[in-house]
Amino acid sequence: MGVSKNSTVAIYGKGGAGKSFLTSMTAKTLTERGFKALQMGCDPKHDSVVTHFGGALIPTVLGTWAQYEKEGRADDLAPEHIIFKGNGVYCIELGGPESARGCGGRGITFGFSLLEKWGLSEWNFDYMLLDFLGDVVCGGFGTPIARSMADKLIIVCSNEGQSMYAANNIASAVRYFAEQGGKTRCLGLVVNKDDGSGKAQAMAGWLGIPVIASMPLIPQDQVMIDGVPHASVRAAVDKVIAAIDDLDAVIPNRVDFVEFMMHLSGNAAEMDGTAVTADELWSLPEVVPKAKKLQRELVLAGIPNGGGLDHRYVESEDDRDRILVPTVVSVGGGNVPAADWG
Repeated sequence: MGVSKNSTVAIYGKGGAGKSFLTSMTAKTLTERGFKALQMGCDPKHDSVVTHFGGALIPTVLGTWAQYEKEGRADDLAPEHIIFKGNGVYCIELGGPESARGCGGRGITFGFSLLEKWGLSEWNFDYMLLDFLGDVVCGGFGTPIARSMADKLIIVCSNEGQSMYAANNIASAVRYFAEQGGKTRCLGLVVNKDDGSGKAQAMAGWLGIPVIASMPLIPQDQVMIDGVPHASVRAAVDKVIAAIDDLDAVIPNRVDFVEFMMHLSGNAAEMDGTAVTADELWSLPEVVPKAKKLQRELVLAGIPNGGGLDHRYVESEDDRDRILVPTVVSVGGGNVPAADWG
């Protein structure tokens, strides 16, 4: 059993794959059908639930905790300070650190620790949907898999290479923790922005997981019209809910991503080229005497190592202008453009 008393589903995918919108539409549909659903955004940019709030960003767990901590009243923080309701959906955004000031994965782990302290496993939701960033390998973003907090996992993927790379990484995490005794299993793949190439479907085949649903690339102004999602989105959501309720989740196969990519139609069956040997890599061309003379001149001018010209090939005096050197170097305490040398 995962976090919720009923179905806890982690929805993973590369940034921009469409997982947040799919998660939001799924949560909204479940609510319209009379179920109690919680959607949790697990991405530092905290924009998972904006659809439910007219595009507004709600306060985050980490941001709110930091404010309470700063004011010396962290013990007063409670679930009602970080759970908001929009479109009938209960929503949480874990949030993350400011750019370049902390680790997003550790922030996610800390956020979950707070929620667990508040009795997250006892919250009575029919469905809990965890919307997770999936194009990183950081262990913090694998928290629901590592801790078996999610019963089931869905991967959202396009036919783009980086999206499939992320999908394979996510599946690999599920398999790894399952081998360690973890309980999270993979329900399957949702193909978004499907161009008909079949690449993401092939990835699902290699992983041994089903394709739950497929959505074509939809013009932005047609995704939602007067609050109603596009027909293909509604159809995909219906299939996702049916999969959550009825489909058996599995442990994905191990896939060598390079091998997979090489077997895709249009990619090379085998690499056409010759490997560079160590001798080729380290055998430098002989430096002619004029180059050595130039190097001595640069050393005398105060340039360390003579600009490292022993690693450059100078055939003649004319080649002096083609030497790869910095645009500006420090000589005698002043900046001298390289063009002014000599």
